[in-house]
Amino acid sequence: MGPQFNEGEIAITTKTKFSENRGKVVRLKEYLGRRYWPECEGPEHVWLVECLCGDSYLYYLYPHERDLTRTYVGQMPERFMKRISTESGQGVLDLHEIPVEVGDSDASV
Repeated sequence: MGPQFNEGEIAITTKTKFSENRGKVVRLKEYLGRRYWPECEGPEHVWLVECLCGDSYLYYLYPHERDLTRTYVGQMPERFMKRISTESGQGVLDLHEIPVEVGDSDASV
């Protein structure tokens, strides 16, 4: 099964284990293919995304190196994104479907 998104679409990040990455508005820049992701059991569809809000960053934790990195552009599996708009600009996000989650985590996304 192929990716659910298309290049240029806008999404919001949801259900990430690393709470600092939830609620980020991102544009999907490039499909990177199916890749293994630390908190996922099998390969996931992964995208290169860029944050669209001024001082908004994506955070990545590399536990072996004990390094926390922040960046405007980074990788994100589809499973952690919810579509806001399509390439045509027509909004499709249902805000009632996004659960409010608060918690601490040490995940990589």
